[in-house]
Amino acid sequence: MKYYGNNHPPFIEINKTKSINGSITLPASKSSSTRAILTASLTEGTSKINNMASGNNTTAMKLNCSRLGASFNNDITGTTVKGIDIRKIDKKIIFNPGNSGVVLRLLMGVSGYLPDTEFITEYRHSLGTRSQSEMVNALKLLNIQCTAVGPDSLLPISMKSNRNIGNYTEISCRKSSQFLSGLLYLGAISERDLQIKVTDTITAPSMVHTTINNLRKAGINIEYDDKFRNFFTTGKSRFIPSEFSVGADPASTAAILALCASLNSDVTLNGFFEEELGNGAVVDYLINSGTKISFIKEDCLNIRSDGCLKAQDFDGSLAPDAVPALAALAAFADGKSVFYNIEHIRYKESDRISDFRRELDKIGIRSEEKLDQLMIYGNPYGYKGGVIVDGHYDHGLIMALTTIGLHCDEPLIISEPYHVGQTYPEYFAEISTLGANVNELKYSGPIPEDV
Repeated sequence: MKYYGNNHPPFIEINKTKSINGSITLPASKSSSTRAILTASLTEGTSKINNMASGNNTTAMKLNCSRLGASFNNDITGTTVKGIDIRKIDKKIIFNPGNSGVVLRLLMGVSGYLPDTEFITEYRHSLGTRSQSEMVNALKLLNIQCTAVGPDSLLPISMKSNRNIGNYTEISCRKSSQFLSGLLYLGAISERDLQIKVTDTITAPSMVHTTINNLRKAGINIEYDDKFRNFFTTGKSRFIPSEFSVGADPASTAAILALCASLNSDVTLNGFFEEELGNGAVVDYLINSGTKISFIKEDCLNIRSDGCLKAQDFDGSLAPDAVPALAALAAFADGKSVFYNIEHIRYKESDRISDFRRELDKIGIRSEEKLDQLMIYGNPYGYKGGVIVDGHYDHGLIMALTTIGLHCDEPLIISEPYHVGQTYPEYFAEISTLGANVNELKYSGPIPEDV
């Protein structure tokens, strides 16, 4: 039950499930994997990646790095990457990031040092609607030519560079920290020192730290001030072959944790990695909600729940990818839960506030929103279900809606569930092994109007 590729079911049926138990290994982080792939590809010589993710984001980054000239070899010990000297590239390259914002923005940074590039996507209703104006403006300040569509700088985007890159730029990270990560890659490959000033707030500082740690491991010198607003890369730095070990994916891990916490459960999760989950913020949230979590060892935990949950508020800046999963859990808590500092999740694969609420309304879940908040009014008794909901091309929403569907009296049907493959292609198969009642729905008729 692997949902990606051309032969995928149009719907998945989620049925009421009383309890789950068993053991699974969590999928690898797409954030760490995409960065490791790019860093290794930009390194002359051979690098190694252990536990690389298998989702669509990772596949997209590999394909685009292959267009740069990198090559990959997989065996039982991991993935070896033979990298390239980017300074020798003198031809036009067309990149297709699929539906991945992180792949697009990291490669836009790299493209600031390439003579001629173009970015396209077939996901015109998802990635194609996401603004790239912050990145385009920052690159223009560095003497890089960028052409995009409209005031929001939408795809397709064309870039040209003579490699005479400036030494200072500014970037807004209110919508996404990925812009900053892309500029750090540009600074890493540039032969000149680069200062990057963040003009407002960084919505997901943990992801910037992931980028910095990845680049530092490959020999790149990156510095920043005490306020984490001014960043410096040196033109003297050079990539060195390295070995990367990838931990668990934050969105997928949060989804599994929330699913387990919502039901009567006794589940062991292997390959757990806490850094990208706010260094304990998500686990603390679950424990405070009434879930029992114990660590068997550093990367393995046991989660037990009786499904009785207390309402809790959550600072979404600590672990942005966890918000949809925890909001789904809050739908069954006794009371009101507020998720705050989350404006930036509006600019993901979907608007994870308004689009999510649209589907919650169909199910009968009471919610409210502000620009940077989502309020969920929980109902411990569950919901009727019996409706079709839309995943909005978003793996985070699909997994969150699945958790809700397991509590509905009548089946909840999710359209186009294969987009879960962005980070977790094996998701439905894995939760089935734990006892979740999910079924592929063979349906060939028109999609109802409420989707």
